[in-house]
Amino acid sequence: MDILQNLTLYQTVGILFATTFVLHIVASLLLKQLSTHTSKTKNQLDDYLVKSISAPLKALIWFAWLYLSINLLKQELVLFSKVIGYIDIVPIFIITWGILRVISGIESYLLAHKNNANKDSVRLVSRLIKMFIAIAIALGIAQYLGFSISSLLTFGGVGGIVMGFAAKDMLSNIFGGLMLQMDRPFSTGDWIRSSQFEGTVEKIGWRMTRIRTFSKNPIYIPNSIFSSIPIETPSRMTNRRINEVIGIRYDDITQMPTIVSEVETMLKAHEEIDQSQALRVYFNYFNASSLDFNVVAFTKTTSKNKYHQVKQKVLLDIAEIVAKHKAEIAYPTQTLHIQK
Repeated sequence: MDILQNLTLYQTVGILFATTFVLHIVASLLLKQLSTHTSKTKNQLDDYLVKSISAPLKALIWFAWLYLSINLLKQELVLFSKVIGYIDIVPIFIITWGILRVISGIESYLLAHKNNANKDSVRLVSRLIKMFIAIAIALGIAQYLGFSISSLLTFGGVGGIVMGFAAKDMLSNIFGGLMLQMDRPFSTGDWIRSSQFEGTVEKIGWRMTRIRTFSKNPIYIPNSIFSSIPIETPSRMTNRRINEVIGIRYDDITQMPTIVSEVETMLKAHEEIDQSQALRVYFNYFNASSLDFNVVAFTKTTSKNKYHQVKQKVLLDIAEIVAKHKAEIAYPTQTLHIQK
C-alpha cells in the first residue's frame, strides 16, 4: 500500500511537472505575442518592460511546481521537510530580481532613446534605487529569519563609523561623484581641461572618472579631486573667439585708418561672425618692426574644424584688404644707419 501511495505521489509530481512545462510554453508564446505587439508601438518602453519581466515570470512558474512537489514529498524525504520552512522566501528573491530587471530596462530605454536625458544621472539614480531595494529586502528577510533589525541597525551604525574612518578617501570620492551628478559641471562626452589634464570624459564612476586625452591615453581621476581644482568645459562654449594681432609696415601708417575701418566692415558683414558678441578692430601698438592692430570677433560655430575654416577666410580677407591699399604685412626688420 505504501509503495502504491509513493508511486501515486511521484506520478502526481510528474503530472505537475508536465503541467508546469505546458504553462512555461504557453507563457513563452504569450510573451512572444505581447513582444510582437509592443514592437509595433511608437513608444519602445513597453518592449524593455516585457523583456525584463519574461525571465522572472517563468521562474515563478517553475517555483510553483517546486513548492508543490516539496510539499507532496516532505513526508517521504526528511531533507524536504527541513527545506520547506525556508523555501517560502524564494518568491521574494524572484520578485526582487524582476523589479531590478524592470529598473535596468527603464535605464536602458532612457539611455538609448532619450537624447535629452543626462546619462550619468540616469545611471546614478538607477544604481541608488537598486541599492535601496536590495537593502530593504535584505532587512526584511533578516527579520523573517528571526534576526533583530534594531540590533543590525545599531551594529551597522557603529560599523559605519569605523568604516568611515578606515575608508575616508574612498567615501570622499563617492560623495565627490554624487556632487558631480548633482551639480553636473560636465557630463560623459564633454571636453574638459584643467592645469593638470585635458581630454574627453568617457565615464563618471562611483569612485573615479575616466578621461581620454587627445593622445588617446586614459586618465583615471578620483572624484574628490574635482572639488578642489577649477575645471574648464570647452565643449559647452557658446562661441569661439578670433583674437589676432596684425602688423603692417611703418611706411603704411597713412593707410592704417582705412584698413582698420574696412576690416571692421568686413567682419560686420560676415555671415559666420556672431554680431551679438563683442567685435573690435583697432590700432593698438607701435611695435619694434610693425604697426599692430587687433582683431577680436566671435564665430557662430563651436566646431573646431569649421572655426578654423572661418578664421582662415577672415585672415585671408584681411590680407586682401591690406594688399588692396598698397600696404604690406610687416615682418621683423632692422635699419642700420652708417655715418660717413
